[in-house]
Amino acid sequence: MIRQTNNLKGKYIYAILVSRLLLFLLFQVVAAFFLKSWEASEKYWLLTATLTNIVSIALLYFLFKREGESYLSIFRINKSGLKKDILVFICIALISGPIVFAPGYFLSQFIWNDPNIPAEMMFGPIESWLVYVLLIAFPLTIAFAELATYFAFIMPRLKRQMKSKWLAVLLPVLFLSIQHCTLPFIPNIDFIVYRILVFLPFALLIGISIHYRPSLFPYFAVLHGIMDFGTALMFLLELK
Repeated sequence: MIRQTNNLKGKYIYAILVSRLLLFLLFQVVAAFFLKSWEASEKYWLLTATLTNIVSIALLYFLFKREGESYLSIFRINKSGLKKDILVFICIALISGPIVFAPGYFLSQFIWNDPNIPAEMMFGPIESWLVYVLLIAFPLTIAFAELATYFAFIMPRLKRQMKSKWLAVLLPVLFLSIQHCTLPFIPNIDFIVYRILVFLPFALLIGISIHYRPSLFPYFAVLHGIMDFGTALMFLLELK
């Protein structure tokens, strides 16, 4: 019975590993259905991401509770190591700039010989009221959903199940990066490759940092929300 329970637990962990990639695609399919256009649905990826975040938060809340743990507790600051955590995080944040932005520039130059192409493909005009809603909803929900899924829920459990600790770190890193190929899903091989690879270095930095110092997780969650607020601001530029 214990072995069967462990097998079931292992299976749902792997299901959560691919859940966001599939949910992005599912919500884009729904958007395409209502818009009667796949091309039009591509511009609503901020909405599909926000809906996915809401589902992810609900899943995490349920799964943590099922295991007798508190979902919200993963966002608590470790007061005993507060000064060291802040110092370490500041150092990581200072070196993260090039790791965040350089891959996008060099990949777009390599693939299209134009760093503006990905933004032109992803950002387009949507309803102004929706932009203002998503300006708050997207970064707020992603701060509680994305890194929590991969590094606060999946990674610790994979470490307990797998013999290779580094594989337990690498899998969440890879799927955090890979998930972007369906956000949005544009059936263009160059764009898909770009989206799979563009966040890999930053995902690796986050995964390794949290692996060595789990107490850094809340700081990365806040940073992630702030960064994606900047992403949401890009849609304001599309408003007339």
